[in-house]
Amino acid sequence: MRLRLCSVLGIAIGCDLGLAACGDNSGNEVPLGPSCDAWHQWGNDGAHAGASCVRGQPLHSTLADMVYDPFIDGEVVDARGELIIHYQSPLIDGDDLYMMTKKGSYTPCHTRIAGPSCNDPDELYRLNSQIWSEQHFTISPGGTLALQWTFDSDWKPEPQAGFEPMFQPALAGSLLVLPGAGGALWEVDAHSGQVVRHILPFGAAINPDLYVAGGIAVGQDNTIYYNTLQLDHDQPYSMPSQAWLVAVSPDGSVQTADYQTLVRGAPKATDLCAGSYDFLANPQPWPLMNADGTLALPPSAPCGPQRPGINTTPAVGADGSIFIVSRAHFNSRYGYVVAVDEHLATRWATSLRDYLHDGCGVTTPSDGTDTANQSHCRTGTPIGVEPDTALLPAGSVDDFSSSSPVALPDGGVLYGAYTGYNAFRGHLFQLTRSGQVTGSYDFGWDSTPAVFGGAGDYKIVIKDNHYEFDQNGVPLGPYFITELDSSMNVRWKFQGTNTRSCVRASSGEINCVSDHPNGFEWCINAPAVDRDGTVYANSEDGNAYAIAADGTLRDAFFLEQSLGAAYTPTALDHAGRVYALNNGHLVILGDK
Repeated sequence: MRLRLCSVLGIAIGCDLGLAACGDNSGNEVPLGPSCDAWHQWGNDGAHAGASCVRGQPLHSTLADMVYDPFIDGEVVDARGELIIHYQSPLIDGDDLYMMTKKGSYTPCHTRIAGPSCNDPDELYRLNSQIWSEQHFTISPGGTLALQWTFDSDWKPEPQAGFEPMFQPALAGSLLVLPGAGGALWEVDAHSGQVVRHILPFGAAINPDLYVAGGIAVGQDNTIYYNTLQLDHDQPYSMPSQAWLVAVSPDGSVQTADYQTLVRGAPKATDLCAGSYDFLANPQPWPLMNADGTLALPPSAPCGPQRPGINTTPAVGADGSIFIVSRAHFNSRYGYVVAVDEHLATRWATSLRDYLHDGCGVTTPSDGTDTANQSHCRTGTPIGVEPDTALLPAGSVDDFSSSSPVALPDGGVLYGAYTGYNAFRGHLFQLTRSGQVTGSYDFGWDSTPAVFGGAGDYKIVIKDNHYEFDQNGVPLGPYFITELDSSMNVRWKFQGTNTRSCVRASSGEINCVSDHPNGFEWCINAPAVDRDGTVYANSEDGNAYAIAADGTLRDAFFLEQSLGAAYTPTALDHAGRVYALNNGHLVILGDK
């Protein structure tokens, strides 16, 4: 979906497999948290590993279907047939389900002769007419849902900047913890929905320009971690920002740490960061060359303060390390993965610059020709540089992405950064427990990978889309779900080959047309893996898939409709029922 997004926004650019303390090759226990047979937060647990101790049920029938977004029709029109929203992962504890729903009203984009536009300055806050609520359902043995209560949060998203930002609560013991306005949290009793505490880290006066950014993470001791971001009201992305990592103890006490202090070694806000070529002023191919044949570097500009990516969620490792990702406010190519301790003191901060060497002449041909996807590099360009910058490629922390760090069983961490020169596929970075980058894999962008297994033999499941288009704008693919080993080598690839767009009518009849000759993208941004190593993921073809541990199709089930969809997560509950999102519906699948 990456290329179509750029078009929309007008941008040129009993554990069989070691899932729950099953041990690594040395015999050491590798705990993955308290919720292996539930789904308590983004990616299930504080590590965001997306792994469950249960065996997933066959995808034979719809057990329940709830609408969580009533504004789909307007949202799809404004995104020109797509759906550019990051939706919450369902939260599950036993037979209790917690899922967002939207209320209020939807404010459409201004209509222009050329089509809808959501980039005007007076549209920055158009999403504020909506209300983000959390609903609590009980789940019957057959999978049907009974609504118990609804809690309306006062949270509002960051000013309009592309993808609708993520609203992602979490379960912490007996509490449901929700993002609130002004960088605050609401802690409500998960059973009754009654408010237990209103956590106000920045004082009782609510600052409407201070946001809970991204999802809420919960450690094994039920300490809560989340990011906050303060933006200028009128010029949020061109004036300086300020950001904090916040920790809330089970007793309600609060610690905060400024991102400028946490990200050691980062450029200062007023330092100059290397920029990229201006698409309008400098026609491609890039990089530009001086008359003497040397590279002409783009101009530099102030970096801006360090802050989190808008949709990222901290991760918590088994040793208590908290992993965050950060970027310069004015330049996403100055990104960092950072580890902090339980006192919010920095352990290490690793830049995502100058590791990659796979730009011009490697992933992007240096023949000076244009393609429908992106221009190739100028003939004679030095090997490996990024065409947009003429420098070695950098892993970017992109605000459109919900990719979040994943704490690994060996104490390291994974993070999927954005890169555009490799046909917008991004790179998955692997770092050790001390912060050294040990590997990368270009993959499918905007995805928090699933991880399962022990410290010496864990596996990584990723979205692995290829976003090339032919000269007529037809997507070429291919589109894979890929499993890697702990050394980032491919174990298997499962290719999506369905060519038909389908819609389920109100009668239940499914009507299809063959219009995707090269298949559909995988739209999953957080897959789920069960105790057998079976992977559960949804595709833009409208199907939920179960891919067996050997990379073959186990089964698939059509949901609502084929849609160039929001990147959505999948979850499993204690009975092995599968929770999939499509077209504003949460569908529970299983073997009725």
